[in-house]
Amino acid sequence: MTAHTQRGHAKLSPSASKRWFNCPGSVRLSEGIADKGSVYADEGTAAHELAQHCMETGFDADRFGGMHINLKGKTPAGKFLKEPAGDRCFLVTDEMAECVQIYLDYVREIAMKPGVEWQTEQWLDLSHYGIEGLDGGTGDFVAYDPELKVLDVADFKYGRGVAVDPRENSQGLCYAIGAIKRYHNRGLVKLRITVAQPRCGGAPVRTWEADVVDLLDFENELVERAKATHAADAPLAAGDWCKFCKAAPVCPALRDHALSIAQAEFSTLGEIEMPVVTAMEPAKLASVLREAEQVKDWCRRVEEYAHHEATHGRSPPGFKLVAKRAVRRWKDEAGTPEVLADIFGLSAEQVMTEPELKTPAQVEPLIPGKNKQARAAAMADLVNKESSGTVLAPDGDPRPAVRADASEFSEET
Repeated sequence: MTAHTQRGHAKLSPSASKRWFNCPGSVRLSEGIADKGSVYADEGTAAHELAQHCMETGFDADRFGGMHINLKGKTPAGKFLKEPAGDRCFLVTDEMAECVQIYLDYVREIAMKPGVEWQTEQWLDLSHYGIEGLDGGTGDFVAYDPELKVLDVADFKYGRGVAVDPRENSQGLCYAIGAIKRYHNRGLVKLRITVAQPRCGGAPVRTWEADVVDLLDFENELVERAKATHAADAPLAAGDWCKFCKAAPVCPALRDHALSIAQAEFSTLGEIEMPVVTAMEPAKLASVLREAEQVKDWCRRVEEYAHHEATHGRSPPGFKLVAKRAVRRWKDEAGTPEVLADIFGLSAEQVMTEPELKTPAQVEPLIPGKNKQARAAAMADLVNKESSGTVLAPDGDPRPAVRADASEFSEET
């Protein structure tokens, strides 16, 4: 079994297959662009680590409630901690435990059937096609029922932003092709692809059933689409698959698509002119809402790219890096409740929102004092005032510019 934090990322990965199926040119355009990741992706990785550990141990997810998952840990003892350790540490909240348990309940029901062979976090090989970059991917859960000759492929998604449809899902089908190699001489009658996505609304677990013919048809399509990414003139195409593409900020197809949407929805004779919203027909309003999401995504990716350039000393003309607004944080979160009790007589019930300590701003009104300034002064030794990073701002912004290589800004209160 492979830890979720140790997953490989093939150039033609199953998880990104919707993008390179529809936009073969995105593979070449993405070359050399670093994958910066995000706190949301790391949080999802933490949830996967919890799910994998529960599958391996048989424990339920709520057993780890209140603990912290350290993504830098190499062993269970180093991953599951009582106290946070570093910036890639995530609290197992009630929500995380509940979502992981929904996934566990589904896959365990399959795994516990007599004779079923199952695996979790397994590398599913696709290298036998001999196509550069099409190496395979790591499946969350794969099970084979030798009696019914049914293959189950389940994928756990912790994100809440984009609902994933299991029907004809290219990621699930890629995993199925990789998995079926292990049972090629034992027969297959039915395939089930499941997406467990509890935070995205609707049914938390969604399943699509297919037969062997569907898998064979997809195999031909997979080879064709994978080869298309290697063509010198592999085309670029914009769509909802652009959302997580590394090349989005520099993609001419996405830029042109965003501009065409803006012109189609908001322009008259090529000049931008915002329509009167109250005069829109419901169908037109719905169309604008759907199309505007892609424009916003493109603008967001441009902003992210500009910020990345500025942090490397290449600020766009007329812009500068500034520190984000500083916020107060506890110097010693673990020891603060005891100090608050000793000095100010505050009980654990007053300062805790289980299992976390309330923020300085939430505790401050509980501190004895005549006014806000007095209460803040009384807490001064317990907190630091820290900026969480940088943001790109116009030159006219009153905040002072910071060094391009600055990664942290802190001053004692």
